Amino acid sequence: MTRTDNDLQKKLDQGIVESTWTENGELSYVIQDGLNVEDYARIIKAMLESQNEIAHDFWATVTNESKTSSARFQYKSGWFLEGLANGDIL
Repeated sequence: MTRTDNDLQKKLDQGIVESTWTENGELSYVIQDGLNVEDYARIIKAMLESQNEIAHDFWATVTNESKTSSARFQYKSGWFLEGLANGDIL
């Protein structure tokens, strides 16, 4: 991890209250009230994609604790085998 990645990870660790997988296969994050959900959605997406640990694409939601604000993003794994499963690669 680079220094920038470490700084972003610290920000995430301080702001995220919980993360869970929904029954529909979506990742859901709850962050502290007063934080910018769009900002956290961008950071979480960037961190997940840089770690390249999850091999499938999915949608994720970031919501504040009071559930007054939320943002969604789509995670793209970029894994080679994902294309094979979809028939995109011959």
